Amino acid sequence: MADIHDLPVMTEADAKALGFAGFNNVPHKPIDLPDGPFTITVKTSDGRRATFCFMPYGDGPARFVDIQFHDRGTSIPNANGGQMPTFNSFCITKGGRHIVDTRALTEDIKPSIMVLLLDTAVEEQDRAAILAGQGVT
Repeated sequence: MADIHDLPVMTEADAKALGFAGFNNVPHKPIDLPDGPFTITVKTSDGRRATFCFMPYGDGPARFVDIQFHDRGTSIPNANGGQMPTFNSFCITKGGRHIVDTRALTEDIKPSIMVLLLDTAVEEQDRAAILAGQGVT
């Protein structure tokens, strides 16, 4: 089992003081993730479940996060013959504008995994150059 440094729930300011990022002035639960793949699973008081699967590209620290919401009540077939839950999501940019919004999509093309990339801007450029050299766009 992976060894994680589990810290208590704390204020945003306390989390920032320990080197973690903050988001909104609400209670924070900082977690030092181990290298390699690692999933954090959460459940709300009314039973709604989400998972955050932190994955490396190879060995080492995570470089992207696969995010799923499990209780919308819809699914699509996955590559292994099973089912994957589908959900809605949107991304917000400057001025509160929604630049990606899945709510208007039909059920058969709603997302089943949202991927949050953890690369820095420099790493993105390096990866793009490598992929371009391999004929991948």
